[in-house]
Amino acid sequence: MTAPSALQSRFLSEMGVFIQTADAALTSIASDPQRTPQLLESFAEWMVGIRGTALQLGYSRVSELAGLGEEIAIRAAEPGTSRALLRKSVGCLWDALTTLRYALSHPDEATSTEEQEILLQRLRVTLKSLGGAREKVSPEELSNLLASFHRPPTE
Repeated sequence: MTAPSALQSRFLSEMGVFIQTADAALTSIASDPQRTPQLLESFAEWMVGIRGTALQLGYSRVSELAGLGEEIAIRAAEPGTSRALLRKSVGCLWDALTTLRYALSHPDEATSTEEQEILLQRLRVTLKSLGGAREKVSPEELSNLLASFHRPPTE
């Protein structure tokens, strides 16, 4: 594999900071269960950063993994989530974060496709047990929504 460019190195470094911060959020859940919803929301925000950076670098598997982590964290933070499902969700998020950290620190030794698929499937099943992913907005719907904010008021 060729050495990363300066831009790739900067993005990889940025992703490392996101991972460290997400790790701190998950670690805090164990010591402060009362703040679990807020910490999961914070974790989801860091997954958004990882996903965006991975997309810019063309790391589709990392992006998919971070996207699933984001969705699980958001769904698990919702009121009414059982303690058992919350524990399962946090366990999945630890697995996802560990895989992201490994992929970042060992770019030439990516985990096997089979291992990645097993983890992705586990994340998908957990997300499904939480009610599934949030509804997505298409680019056209988003464009129309944004345009509606810029229209002059009608009298």
